[in-house]
Parts: sequence; C-alpha cells; structure tokens
Amino acid sequence: MSEVVIRRELVPSAPSTRLRRRWIGVLLGLALGTGGAGVIASGALRVPTTTKSSDTEKHPESAKDSVTMSKEKQTAAGIETTPVSAAPFRAHTWRTGRVALNDERVAHISPPVEGIVREVPARLGHTVAAGDVLAVIDCRELSSLKLELVKGRAALATEREAAARTRTTTANAAELLKLLADGTPLADIEKKLADKPIGDWRAQLLSAYTRRGQLRTQLASVRSSAGAVPESVALKIQSEADAANATYTGLVEDLRYQVKYQVRQAELKLREAETAVDVTRAKLVALGLAPGAVDALDPLAEGAKASLLMVRAPFAGTVVEKHVVLSERVGPQSQLFVLSDLSTVWIQADVFEADLMLLRGLTGRTVTFRSELAGVTERPATVVYTGDLIDKSSRALTLTAEAPNPERALKPGTMVEVGFDTGTSDPVVQVPASAVLRHENKPFVFVATNGDTFVKREVVLGRQSGDAIEITDGVRPGELVVGRGGFVLKSELLKDQMVGE
Repeated sequence: MSEVVIRRELVPSAPSTRLRRRWIGVLLGLALGTGGAGVIASGALRVPTTTKSSDTEKHPESAKDSVTMSKEKQTAAGIETTPVSAAPFRAHTWRTGRVALNDERVAHISPPVEGIVREVPARLGHTVAAGDVLAVIDCRELSSLKLELVKGRAALATEREAAARTRTTTANAAELLKLLADGTPLADIEKKLADKPIGDWRAQLLSAYTRRGQLRTQLASVRSSAGAVPESVALKIQSEADAANATYTGLVEDLRYQVKYQVRQAELKLREAETAVDVTRAKLVALGLAPGAVDALDPLAEGAKASLLMVRAPFAGTVVEKHVVLSERVGPQSQLFVLSDLSTVWIQADVFEADLMLLRGLTGRTVTFRSELAGVTERPATVVYTGDLIDKSSRALTLTAEAPNPERALKPGTMVEVGFDTGTSDPVVQVPASAVLRHENKPFVFVATNGDTFVKREVVLGRQSGDAIEITDGVRPGELVVGRGGFVLKSELLKDQMVGE
C-alpha cells in the first residue's frame, strides 16, 4: 500500500479548525479512493482562506466573546444601550391583599322617624351629590313639629315685645327716681317724662313726693311761727310729715327692687320662649332639615306637604345597596340605602406573624399594590392602620391602606398584591432586567466597549425588583450595557462560534 503524504503550509490568515478538518477529510478520501496509488508528493497542499463580507464579524480568537456591528445594523436591530447605575435598590416583598370599601366614606342610611315611603328617586348604582334626595317619607311627627315651631315663634314674639316694654318702663322709672333724688321741680319732671311710659309708679311716686314736700313746708312754717301755733298742732304736722317721708322712701325702695325684678322676669320668660323654639328647631334639624330651611318653614302655607320628609345623601357617592320600595312603612331600624364614596378605597392585606417585621414604622407611609385582573400596575397606597390584634384562627393581622380610585378601576372585593419595601438606601450596582441574557444557564450582559463593539461579560446576579436587577460582580457603574436588542447580538455571537467549531 502506497504511503499518502500530506504537507501543510502555514498561510498568513489561518483558517478555522472546522475548515481544516473538512479539507483533510477530502484529501484522505481522494487518496484512499485510488487504491493507494495516488501519491501527493510534489508541492504542498494550500488550504484556501475564506473572507466573510458582512456588517457583523467575529473578533480574532483572543476576542471570541465580542461582536462588532455597524451603526446601521444596530439601528435596524433596535439595539439600545444604557449606563450601569449605582443607586438605592427598590425591592418589594409581595403578599396577597384585597380591595375594600373605605369605611370612613360609607353611610348606612336609615330614616330618623317612622313613616310611609312616597318617592324613591335614587336607583342602585346611581352617583349622587351631597344633599340629593334619596327618598321621600310621609311622617306625622314632622308636621307636628312644624306646627309646634309656629306656636313657639308666636310665643317668642310676644315675650320679646313684653321684655322690650319692661325694659323701657323700668328705665324710665329709674330716671324718675334720679330726678326726684336730685330735687328737680315737678314741672320739669313732668316735662322730661311726659311721653315716657312708667306705669302706675308715676302717679304713686309723684303723689308721695308732693305730699312729703307739702308737709315739710308746713312743718317749717309752724316752727318759724315762734309759738303762734299750738304745740299739739305742731306735733301733728310733724307726725304727718314723718309718715309722708316714710311712705315716699318705701315707694322708692320698692320701685328700685321692682325695676330689677321685672327686668329679670321678662328676660327669663323671653329666654324660655327662645329655648322652646330652639328645641323644636333642633328636632327638625335632627330629622334632616337644613338650618336655613327650618328658619324659612311655613307649614301653614305648605299644607299637606308639611308632613313630607326628604332623606338626603350626606356626601357625594354611589348607591351600592338599595333596600326600599314605594308605600313601604319604614323606621329608624330600617336600612334604606348604603352609600359609598368610591373615589378612594382601602387596600387590606393579612400579614402573618412571620412577616410582622415588614410593618415596622409603616403608619403614615406608603406601600405598593398591583392587580393584573383589574389592569392596575404598581400604585402607592397610604397606610392608615397597621393592625394591633392578631386573628386567633388565621394568626394574621390586617394592614389597611388608603388608595385613590378616580377612575373606579379598583372594585371592592378584587384580589391584589401588596408590596412591602425591602430595598436599601445604600448605592447598589444595577441594570435593567432586559439587559441580562443567559447561555448554558449562565447570566451575562453585553458591554459596549466602543461604538461598534460589544463584549459578552458574565455577571453575578443579586436581587430583582420590577425592571431592575442587582449585579454583585461583572460590571462597574458608568459602563454601557445593551438594554434592548441583546438577543440579536447573542444570535450573532452563537452563530460565529458554531461556524468556528
């Protein structure tokens, strides 16, 4: 059997291993196929060199994990780079939760008194404003209170007039006492108090004042007569003068007391009448009537409508329950409607004992929640209560947070996920989750070394939260990694490696 000699000559550009194996196989096949007679001895076998004409090319063997791609190809493939950042890491621990009605904005509406339902303007699911009429009830107690208010107003007007008259007469009486005490002549007193009401006190005081003055003058005349008048007459005049003075003094003291007493009595009666009106007014307000409406009430003009009680919405909201029909007899124990303000809802989560550490310092702060079924991405909710009692059966306490719901996408009863912040405030190296790829179950990223070259670099992953992944080893802050289009680079890299085998 002839010997087959194969000589290889080094060429400036070495072909790939797979290409060399292919050519050697071809040569061996040719030699064996001639029955051993073919001998290649003259000259050397030169392996042809292939040149790859493409926008994407493999780096030399020393840079086998790099890919070069022109700017045009990058744009067409949608490749985008993003810098590696070192920032506080936002991470969440997710627990199951639910949407519930905001109990602080829920009203269970019942009538304050018994009556017959005459109208029900509100319908299930209707959105109402504050003060809108939900139902109309025919109530006898309402009409009785309105008539009582009318009587109270009349009595109050009478007492006000009486009190005003008393104040006027007592003020004039006090002025009369002052004039008399100052010794003002009767003519001047009559002139000053001619048109001022004083009552019976005027005649009594002036009569006693005049009598006292006359006797005082007569007694002075007797004493100046130097004995012309008998002593018995003088003593009689003296006695009458003393009696007149005592009568006048008693009248003055009585009038001064009566001035204060009558004023006080008039004020007490006026206050009693005012209290009666205020009590009736308060009863009407308690039935749901506005204070302004009570002041404007005229039950005599209302007629049969005086007994109609309007049940109104205490705030703006949605009628979520309705339990009343026409002509039904209802009372304070009857629940007519359930009204809820759905612009805010509660997000509640049952936190078990093992997770109690997640609740530390959460009151007044925010948690994150999401619901794929409701089409709600991550949203914040303000914690209003972290719970204090652990349920005996579930061994969990209920966290409650308030969340806005302007578009009413959050339906009470819907299941949600509640996220508790377990991140860190220290800077952490992180990249977008879309930047991390895997090959043979090993994570790696493409790092842009210049405008056209991307190097595959294996990394060590840490925590993941949303679209961010912590990198504990492999990249440094400030380096550019491929955030989008990495699969295109991965395909090009694996294609080149398969060709090179």
